[in-house]
Amino acid sequence: MGIWRVGLVLVLACAFVSCTNYFEKGYHPELLEERKIQATRKFQTIRNDKIDLVVFATYLNDIERTYYKNLEYFFIEIYAPSQEPVIFKRLRIDLATRDGKSWLEPQYIRLLNKNEYDEVLHPINKWSNCYLVAFAKSTLIDTDKMLLRIVVDEQEEKLDYSFKVIPFQAL
Repeated sequence: MGIWRVGLVLVLACAFVSCTNYFEKGYHPELLEERKIQATRKFQTIRNDKIDLVVFATYLNDIERTYYKNLEYFFIEIYAPSQEPVIFKRLRIDLATRDGKSWLEPQYIRLLNKNEYDEVLHPINKWSNCYLVAFAKSTLIDTDKMLLRIVVDEQEEKLDYSFKVIPFQAL
C-alpha cells in the first residue's frame, strides 16, 4: 500500500510541476497583450492639414524583461494613411540619457517581415511597416524614466515611458 501512495504522489507532483510553466503569469497570453498595450505610446504627424503618419512605439523590455535583457528594444509601427510608402530616412530615433540632456542613437534598426510577427508583437494596422529598434544597455539610461524621441521631418515627439499602469491580473 505504501508504495502505491508514494507512486501516486510522485505522479501528481510531476503533473503539477509540468503545468506550472504553462500557467506562469509572465507567459499568459492575456497578460502579455495587456503589457503590450501599457508599454505602447502613439503620436501622429500632420502635413497640409491631414494626418501624414501614425506612429506606435512599444517598449519591449517592459513586456518581458527576461527575454529582452541584452539591449533596450522598441517595436516601432509606422502607418501612412495616404498609403504612400514610408521613407524611413524621414525619421530619427533617439533614447534619452539619465541626465535628459543628451541622446543615444540606436545600435540597429531592422525592418520586420510579416512572418516574424507573433500573437503579441504584430501591427495594429495591416498596412503598417514595423521595425525593431535596439539600443545598447548603458548606465546612462534610466529605465524607470525612459524617454524615446522620434523626429519626423524636423517635427519632434518625445514618448514618455516613465509612468506605469496598474498591472493586469490574469484570471
